[in-house]
Amino acid sequence: MAFNWLNEFQHEIEKPDNYAEKTLAAYRLGMKAKGSIVGVRIEIDQDGCAACQGIDVTAVYHPDDAPILPLPDCTKGNHCGCVYRPVMKYEVK
Repeated sequence: MAFNWLNEFQHEIEKPDNYAEKTLAAYRLGMKAKGSIVGVRIEIDQDGCAACQGIDVTAVYHPDDAPILPLPDCTKGNHCGCVYRPVMKYEVK
């Protein structure tokens, strides 16, 4: 895929303290605008800690109900590689 570097970059960068707040707000705004976003999913860090490995990667959350990343028990803190991903209408049956 042409954008693999971007996906890898997003997993590797240090998250700012307001990562969850800003990211979920953007997805919430996309949903409110009646766009194609129906929720968020968490893409886990493949080399992550036990807390991250316990996340249900198939779950679709409303941004108000999504777990806050990094998880409180994450051993990597702001270096956690878990990220939010939008879930689009065409992905949901």
